Amino acid sequence: MRRARKTTAAPGDPALSLDAIDTQILNMLQLNGRESFREIARAVGVSEGTVRSRVRSLRSSGMVTIAAIANPFKLGYSVMVFCLLKTEVGSQQAVIDAMAPWDEITYISSCTGRADLYVQMVCRDHEHLWEILNERVPAVTGIRSVETFHEIKMHKVSYVYPDHVDSPDAGPLANQAVRSAATSPVDDDARDDIGSTSDSTT
Repeated sequence: MRRARKTTAAPGDPALSLDAIDTQILNMLQLNGRESFREIARAVGVSEGTVRSRVRSLRSSGMVTIAAIANPFKLGYSVMVFCLLKTEVGSQQAVIDAMAPWDEITYISSCTGRADLYVQMVCRDHEHLWEILNERVPAVTGIRSVETFHEIKMHKVSYVYPDHVDSPDAGPLANQAVRSAATSPVDDDARDDIGSTSDSTT
């Protein structure tokens, strides 16, 4: 009998569904995007061909993207900041369109609360940050104010979503692999944390 699928979706996105096999595969890929299909198949208890097919479906549906995550600090970006931007009424999308293409910006989103936009960026040094905050940002029409927070130490970086850790439907080998990776100690220098992983969009 085919096992019933559970539905997971991002806000505003069409509903996507995962069965127990999908969930186990996703668990392992979130922790190690370079895990071989052979190892995943062994842990989950299915054929390598099944894993390959399921991963292809997960990727084509937009459920997961497997990518190498570069370490910005090792690329020479020594300053990481996030900014809270307030925009003029009716100007929010224009500000997003103006700033989103900037290479320094790694993340930008609309939010509620005291700010309209959340922006994360990396800079080579403080002089680079000064240039952005005092020359480039003021040149963007529609920004009322900017509140900047300088990140001085990274304590946790996680790309694992809790709903998919230690699934009750997962096999013992799959859950053991997930728990082992999830509880591994993080290097005290969190800047050396990322090699390659998967970016789940559930």
